[in-house]
Amino acid sequence: MWNYRVVRKKNTWIDPEDKKERVNYTYAIHEAYYGKKGYVGSITQEPVEPFGENIEELRNSWVMMAEAFGQPILDYDNIPEPGYSRKEDPLGSILDERLKEHEIGRVKRAGIPWEELKKELEEKWGPFDHERYRNQVEQERIEKERIHIEVFIGAPIIKDLIDKIYSDYEKWIKENRVENPCKYITENT
Repeated sequence: MWNYRVVRKKNTWIDPEDKKERVNYTYAIHEAYYGKKGYVGSITQEPVEPFGENIEELRNSWVMMAEAFGQPILDYDNIPEPGYSRKEDPLGSILDERLKEHEIGRVKRAGIPWEELKKELEEKWGPFDHERYRNQVEQERIEKERIHIEVFIGAPIIKDLIDKIYSDYEKWIKENRVENPCKYITENT
């Protein structure tokens, strides 16, 4: 489970003029990954920025990041959060194992080799038509841009634009939750 969260990072340094320790804070949006009990176990190393493979994904990424402002701020130095259990987080345990192998120089090939996976998929679903897939993705991209231009471009007031974007996002999230339920955190987190 993951979502975007605002993360506060404490920075300390010695002031060259008076030799006193100084502190300031920076804030950024990171992806936060949760354990089974809903506590943050890790965040992305670097802050993230809105991104999408089409205009709709970019818009929805922006809204999901805006939702981070409605969550409690995470302290960088307190991640993983108290209450997080690595033993109850299978993904975290796998990542720990891979990191340990990397650190001692025994990096194993992760996952199933692509050719083996491709063979299994073709046996189940038939040969994959790459050209047809690329054409479909391009047609969807063009249609999403057309809808974006029609619905969002020219909104005279920023509040109206944000309301339209959020309304579209709510519709998308309902559809996406049905298609991809594992991507979303539970209501308890």
